[in-house]
Amino acid sequence: MINSVSIKKFTAFQDIQLSFSKGINVFVGANSTGKSHLLKLLYAVTAANKLMEQSFSGDPTRRITDKLNGVFKPENKVGRLCRNDADKSTIRVDLEPERGIEFAIASDMDQIVVTDNLSYEKYSLAPVFIPPKEVLSIFEGFSSLYLKREITIDETYFDLNQALETPLLKDLPGENIQRILSMIKRTCDGEFLLQKNKKFYYKQNKGRLLEVELAAEGFRKIGVLQRLLQNGHVLPGVSGPLLWDEPESNLNPSIMKQLVKILLDLSRNGQQIFLATHDYIILKWLDLLANENDAVLFHSLFKDQTGEIKVNSTSDYQSIQPNAIDDTYADLIDKDIENSMGDLGK
Repeated sequence: MINSVSIKKFTAFQDIQLSFSKGINVFVGANSTGKSHLLKLLYAVTAANKLMEQSFSGDPTRRITDKLNGVFKPENKVGRLCRNDADKSTIRVDLEPERGIEFAIASDMDQIVVTDNLSYEKYSLAPVFIPPKEVLSIFEGFSSLYLKREITIDETYFDLNQALETPLLKDLPGENIQRILSMIKRTCDGEFLLQKNKKFYYKQNKGRLLEVELAAEGFRKIGVLQRLLQNGHVLPGVSGPLLWDEPESNLNPSIMKQLVKILLDLSRNGQQIFLATHDYIILKWLDLLANENDAVLFHSLFKDQTGEIKVNSTSDYQSIQPNAIDDTYADLIDKDIENSMGDLGK
């Protein structure tokens, strides 16, 4: 689990600190307030330390550097991630149980400098990142294309592809996971399968097998989560955090209620989740469906009068301030009422 992060002079951030819920964390804010960068930073730091891939002896410098380069694509020079007006940035991520890492990035250097290692190398909970255009990760031949060609797609897509192609668990642990998978199957009116030729198919509940390209994009998005549950990359209480950038992308509003139900069920079973969203419907369903025992925390990112990014965190939807999403919908309602009143006066 990720407990907190402190960021100074990194990309768009001047100085920001956040503490996180063990359940669902939701980042909201206008464009260019750093929501995606936060998700990517948290993912890069926790993904750099996959236990099975460790080839270093207690020094995570190279691994974190490589992961930051892969996720952010700063022309292979991690120093470019420093804020424009800064010579150095510092980042600290505290992990549970009693793990963490603090490191600095100098603008003229091509690797990080670890300044405080809190047994980081013993943290082995691998995270999963679902990017906005996650559908790219399920197309046949994507991994080969990524490895052999110089393309600008960031490493989160390749990592997701590798996670999706992992063989299924022989036995799914517990009735809770089976129940969540049943919810997904009902929502998608079917399930997604990976055949031996590493090609994905969509099997409708009525039994018809279709190429994945013929399935609705919204169903494919939910199908990604189905596959990750089936192969254990998302396993509440066991796996690392789930980070999802714009889950509403290509998703019909009628499905969002079910998606929020699924995410709440995952969090109630011990899955830490991070979402970045621009969608009012997702926010409002979280507000309406969460109960008093659910650990949902909203983080509102905004620019102050000087242009610096700040954050307000709250567990109360009504207290999100500022809330650009809510404000926009309020403007729409006001305009609708204004037009209606105008029609009545004719």
